[in-house]
Amino acid sequence: MISLQSCQVQKTLPELWQLFPNQAAVGEEFTLKGAQFGSNPTVTLGQSGSFVTADIRSHDEQTIKAIVPRLAAGPTQVRVTNTNGVSDPLPFIILQPKPVLASVVPVNGLPGSRVTLTGDFLDKVKSIRFGEVPVSEITPTSPQEVVVTVPATIPRGPVTVTVDTEGGSSTGEFIVTGTPEVTSFTPKRAKTGTELVIQGRNLLDGVVRINGQLTDKDQTQVRDTEIRTVIPTTATTGKISITVFERVQATSADTLFIVAAPVINANGLSITEGIAGDKLTLTGQNLRDVTNVSFGTLTAVFKVLSDTQLDVTVPERSQVGEVPVTVSGIGGSTTSQQAFLFIQIPASLVFTPSRTGRGKEVVITGQNLHRITDVTVNGKTAMIVRRTEGTEVRVTVPVDATTGLVAVTNRAGTATTTRSLTVVQKAVVTSFTSSTMVGGRVIIKGNYLQDASVFFTGSRTAAIADGRNEETELWVKVPADAQTGPLTVTNESGETTTTPESFTVLRLPSALEFTPKTGKAGDEVTLTGQNLTAVKDIRFGGGKSTAAKFRQAGNALIVTVPADALTGTICLTTDAGSVCTTSSFTVE
Repeated sequence: MISLQSCQVQKTLPELWQLFPNQAAVGEEFTLKGAQFGSNPTVTLGQSGSFVTADIRSHDEQTIKAIVPRLAAGPTQVRVTNTNGVSDPLPFIILQPKPVLASVVPVNGLPGSRVTLTGDFLDKVKSIRFGEVPVSEITPTSPQEVVVTVPATIPRGPVTVTVDTEGGSSTGEFIVTGTPEVTSFTPKRAKTGTELVIQGRNLLDGVVRINGQLTDKDQTQVRDTEIRTVIPTTATTGKISITVFERVQATSADTLFIVAAPVINANGLSITEGIAGDKLTLTGQNLRDVTNVSFGTLTAVFKVLSDTQLDVTVPERSQVGEVPVTVSGIGGSTTSQQAFLFIQIPASLVFTPSRTGRGKEVVITGQNLHRITDVTVNGKTAMIVRRTEGTEVRVTVPVDATTGLVAVTNRAGTATTTRSLTVVQKAVVTSFTSSTMVGGRVIIKGNYLQDASVFFTGSRTAAIADGRNEETELWVKVPADAQTGPLTVTNESGETTTTPESFTVLRLPSALEFTPKTGKAGDEVTLTGQNLTAVKDIRFGGGKSTAAKFRQAGNALIVTVPADALTGTICLTTDAGSVCTTSSFTVE
């Protein structure tokens, strides 16, 4: 017979054989090697009854990967625990972790100020530096916080704060500067381009912004208690901010008001001409800050009705003419596109010419010739054709005008000339020199001849004056292109007089040629050239022979060689004088 007895199975404890690595910092991973770790092992670190559980990343029966828990740096022991029990410990060294510098509070301060460094693993400090300058006053309060004093010798500006511990180094940013403060600024109301003076504290290296608009660094002077800058052209009304070393900022309590330049509308003057005492309404924009209104150099009395309207009284002015209207104030000055005209009665009237024809232009000059509305010649209205405001008016003499005074009218009144304008009638020619050669003088007699233009038949331009120029007598020169025919005379009346008789132009023969070049007495020679029809006498031998017989043949002359002809040039005579050929005729 076989008998069975009950027995108790003994539990198998976990075995820990090896740690890899056998030293690490808090938060780092390490590996445990062994056996019988089970399905839900626990890893603890510590000794002498104080244990901390490590986080397990992965595990199986022989391997566990865990994270070093937060423990003080130094030697400790590692154990594995499961439902069957606890393994034997293995030694492990916890290294000091690299420090973590999370914040520097405050972010700025002057040398000697106290600063709190926060983060983690800030114990085991070896040194703390601001830039390259070590901190001499260090007060640790916990691994998460250290209080230090900013070194006295550190220069102003951004620096790197470096914390060195047994675990390594960590850095943060700090600005060696006091917190900026704007205590005041002037002016409070200003236009762009104006210098702005800012008072305060800790302003060194400050950058100025006006309502967010950055000012020009090249136009900015910075001291610790004062900044001088220029308001940029794009600035708008708002607070002033100062940013020191690009990070620390102060903002003014007051607002800087940017006063825009006044604007006068394109048609902003309700009246554009008048006299002293007239009322004018000026419209535009930004008129509330206007402090002065002037007409040219004269200051006017005005009243601000609104930001868009001024009530202005036209000032007293002894001179006439147009002047600009200018408004000015804090924001600057502006001048109206329209000018204002001071008007007075015309005076000191003079006209030219003193004599002219109907329909002709007369120039009237004098004083106060502004806004001329009417001009008359001996009571007849003359058309205004052109004017130069203030000094000149050009009119056309009416077609029905007669000699008389000239009157000029504007808004202020009418003035009359002290002498009469002579209205010229059509020229009358009673006699004239009947003939002469080119360049010679022609004397014309009659009436209304003064300054008249004389045209000869065939001439394109008026003849040149040759001395006397009077109402009853006129002298002119015969032009080079004149031809025989009537004379035409035109005077200031604009009408033309043509003589019923012709004027004869006397010219010397020219461009003379002849053939043949040789011959004997009784032979015929053909002579060609210009102006041959007026030839009265022909002689051979340089003019020493007797007069030769000749006849007209078209544009040529047929000449018979006289019996006493000698070798030499052939000479021709007209009423204009004598001329000889350039080549000689040879008598055989």
